[in-house]
Amino acid sequence: ERFLQHPALAIEQSREVTAAMANTACSNLTASLDLISNYSDKGFQSIEDKENTIDRFEDKLGTYLMKITVKSLNTRQSEEVSKYLHTISDFERIGDHALNIAECAKEIHEKNIVFSEQAQRELSVLQQAIRDILHLSVDTFIESNVSGARRVEPLEEIVDTLCDEMKSHHIERLQRGVCTLNQGFVFNDLLTNFERVADHCSNIAVCVSQIHSGSFDTHEYLHALKKEEEFESEYKELKKQYQLPTLKA
Repeated sequence: ERFLQHPALAIEQSREVTAAMANTACSNLTASLDLISNYSDKGFQSIEDKENTIDRFEDKLGTYLMKITVKSLNTRQSEEVSKYLHTISDFERIGDHALNIAECAKEIHEKNIVFSEQAQRELSVLQQAIRDILHLSVDTFIESNVSGARRVEPLEEIVDTLCDEMKSHHIERLQRGVCTLNQGFVFNDLLTNFERVADHCSNIAVCVSQIHSGSFDTHEYLHALKKEEEFESEYKELKKQYQLPTLKA
C-alpha cells in the first residue's frame, strides 16, 4: 500500500505481479495440455491449486490498479495501468480454461476414453498451435512487443480453422462408426476450450497493439489488420505448419 504514494513504484510492482500472473496462467494451461495424454491426480490437484492462485492475482491486482488510477499519472503511466486492467481478466479466463481442460483429461482417464488414431493426431496438431499462441501472446505482453502482437492474430485464425475442420472430421468419424458419442462430448469440450484460449490470446495481443493509440476499437483494428498483405502471408505460412493429417478412407 505504501507504494501508492509513489505511482512509479506502484506501477512497477503491478508490472511484476501481472507478469507473474501471466506466466502462472501460461504454465497452468501447458500443464493441463500435458494431462490429456499423461493424467495424474497429483497433476490435476496442482492445476486446481494454481487456478485458485490466479483468481487471487486478479482480485488483488484489480483492486490495487484501481487505486493507482486515481493518482496523478503521466500518459505513459496511464497507458501501463490501462494495459494491466485490460488484460488481467484474460489471464484469469485462461486459468479457467486450464482447469476445464484438466477436467476433460480427468474424464478421459476415469472413463477410459480412447480417441481414434486420427483424432489423436489432429489433437496433437491443435495442441501445438495452442502452446505456440499462448507463449507468443504472453511473451508479447511481458515485453510490450507490438510487432510480436501482430503475429498472434494469424495464429488465432489458424486455431479457429483447425477447430472447424476437426469438428467436421469428427462428425464424419461418428457417421462411419469410428468414434462414439461418449468420445464426442469430451472431444468437443476440448475444442471449445482451445478456441476460447486463442480468443483470450487475441485480446491480449490487441491490447498490446492498441494501448498507445488512445482507442480500443478492437473490431476496426482487426478488420484492418486482416486486410494487410503481411497478415495473409503469415496465415498461409502457418497453414502449412499446422496442417491436419489426411483423413483415412
